[in-house]
Formats: sequence, C-alpha cells, structure tokens
Amino acid sequence: MPDEEGRPVPRPRGSSQSIASHLKSFTYFVSKSLALASLLCSLRSALALPEVTVKPLPDGCSSYPLYHEDSGIAGPWLIQAVSTENTAIEGYTDTDVYSISFNPRTDRKPSLRWGAITFPTRNDIPKRPLQCQNGALHGYVPTDLTAAGAPTSVQWTPLVISPYPYDAELMWKIPEGSPVKAFEHYIGDEKQDGVFLGGYENSTTWGFKYYPANAGSYGSDHYLIRLLGPNSADPTTGNALLANETRGFIKIAA
Repeated sequence: MPDEEGRPVPRPRGSSQSIASHLKSFTYFVSKSLALASLLCSLRSALALPEVTVKPLPDGCSSYPLYHEDSGIAGPWLIQAVSTENTAIEGYTDTDVYSISFNPRTDRKPSLRWGAITFPTRNDIPKRPLQCQNGALHGYVPTDLTAAGAPTSVQWTPLVISPYPYDAELMWKIPEGSPVKAFEHYIGDEKQDGVFLGGYENSTTWGFKYYPANAGSYGSDHYLIRLLGPNSADPTTGNALLANETRGFIKIAA
C-alpha cells in the first residue's frame, strides 16, 4: 500500500500475508512430520519380532532335519538367525568364539577354557557346523589350543545352554548346562517353516549383542547370543535386554 507521496509502506509484522506464509510453512512441516512418523512406524512393524506359539518337539535326534536312522545322527547343518530385529544379520549362519586360559607361572601353554556359538557381522567367513548325536546337540568345535594359541583338537562336542538364566549362551566345555531343545513355531494356526532352537521354559527367543573382535574370535567382530526367558533380565539394571541387544529366533538351516 503506497503512502500519500506514493511510496510503498512496509506491511506490518503479523499481517495476513505474513500469517498465510507461516501457515503454509507450518502445514508443510506437519505434513513432512506425519510422513516421517508413518515411515518410522512402518519400520518398527517390519522389525518387530513376530508373536509365535511354540510347540516342543520330542527329545532326541529324530526331531531334527537330515536324521539318519542307521546312525541315529541328524545333520550336519548350520544354524541361522531369522526374524531378527537387527536386519543386518537376518539369515546369517553361525560362527564361534572361545575363551583363553593361560597363567605363565604355572601353564606350559594356553588352553581353551570354554567356547560359545556366535553370529558374524559378515556372512562370508568360515562357519561352524552342528549336528545332533547321542540325543543331544553337538558342534564341530575346537577343544584345545596349541602352544602358539591356535585352536586345535576340533571334534564333535556337546553344546549346552549356560546354567545362568541372565547369561544363557549356547556353549561347550561348560559343566551343568541345560540341554538345547527343538521346537516348531506357529503363527495362528499356520506352522512356520523349519526347526527352531530353544530351551528352558519353552523359550525360543534369543538376544543378539555385538562385540568387537578379540583373541578368541578369529579376528572377527561378532554377536554373542543368549536365550531369553522369565529370569533373563540384566541383573544390574533389571532391564529385559542388555544395552544395544536385539532379539531374534534361531533355526536349523536345512
């Protein structure tokens, strides 16, 4: 609007034009925010662990894939991470890590104290086969170390679930562990493909937590796994999951 001398007069702040401009910007912001919220909601749904009904299979190796009646052995096969909240490892198959024991004052050489089944951060590295024999799950794993600290004495060794509910890893050379059990999964009335691993309290949900490479992981970053259940909360914090831990299932890749 010009003044009496024909000069344009600045529009006051808060005028209808300014308000309209702000409303347009606000509408654009809200629309983008709603779109982002919708996307995040979709992603959360895609990453959510499916609700399943578990059915325990009979004890013994005949419940596992590739069962050979003549030998009573099922396998060998790998195990696979499925329905994982961390989609970066979806479909990956198992590796392992071991703990080294060595006291230079008393030990002639290092020894392998215990080992645990893990999952890798990349799926193109050597894997660790498993099978069922003598009615129990076994892994083809190292059981000792050379004088130089290299893993050796690889043999079929029983795998158990650690007896500590808050740290129920899939391990070997652990006394008094709980047996690994085989399960079927159902969503509604529909049976899901495959045989799933679990254990106490009929749980088949596993926690996956990232750890960097160490002396017992063959130089590879990895995810340690632990069976989750009613008593698996972090004893320090009381939280159901450890920091940065995600959930998933483990099934036989056969």
